Amino acid sequence: MTKRFLLFTAFCLAFCMIYAQNTIYTCNGKYRVELPSKVELQNSELNDVKRVVSKGKKAQVNISNQTDKIVFQQRGMNADQKSAYQKYCRVIIEFFKEDRNDPVWSRGEKITVDRDILYAVEQSAKESCKKMNTPFVKLITIEGLNINGFPALFYSYKRKGWEGKQPPVIVNVYQIFNRYESINLIFSYREAERENWKDIHNNIIKTFSFTKKY
Repeated sequence: MTKRFLLFTAFCLAFCMIYAQNTIYTCNGKYRVELPSKVELQNSELNDVKRVVSKGKKAQVNISNQTDKIVFQQRGMNADQKSAYQKYCRVIIEFFKEDRNDPVWSRGEKITVDRDILYAVEQSAKESCKKMNTPFVKLITIEGLNINGFPALFYSYKRKGWEGKQPPVIVNVYQIFNRYESINLIFSYREAERENWKDIHNNIIKTFSFTKKY
């Protein structure tokens, strides 16, 4: 009986530690998403943060800024820790207000990937790589998703590091739609570190939501 109790207690403690590691982030009251403690907001974002911590609940960080854009990086970069520079991870979230006369996909709708979308996505990825001087390698996947009721276009591609001198990077792009609103969520990491960051994918799929639902 004692052994079972100890095992149960250990399991509960481990679960609570994992639970506490996730933080709920909101930006300008437009959306929310949970991300693990292995990433942090870039220093430039910290002046716009209001942190709310409730006992027994997940920490919540409310961000209010003028740009509707937030950027996360691997933890330790703000403190200039040497160990942080041995890894690479970015999560960039940009919010867009759509034209009321030209709304995008609504909740419950499905995005079908056709030749036009495939071409547009590949050209967009190549153009982004060109601007950042990070040579494009290949498009990996593209598909329509449903993220908690919201239609999304997900695609990922492989690029080289800066000037082709750094390790290759996988870039994952989620374009999530809510009729009169949308976000671009760009999540990238070094190809060799895929396993280290995969829980971020899971959190995005499980926890992302717009505040208003059209």
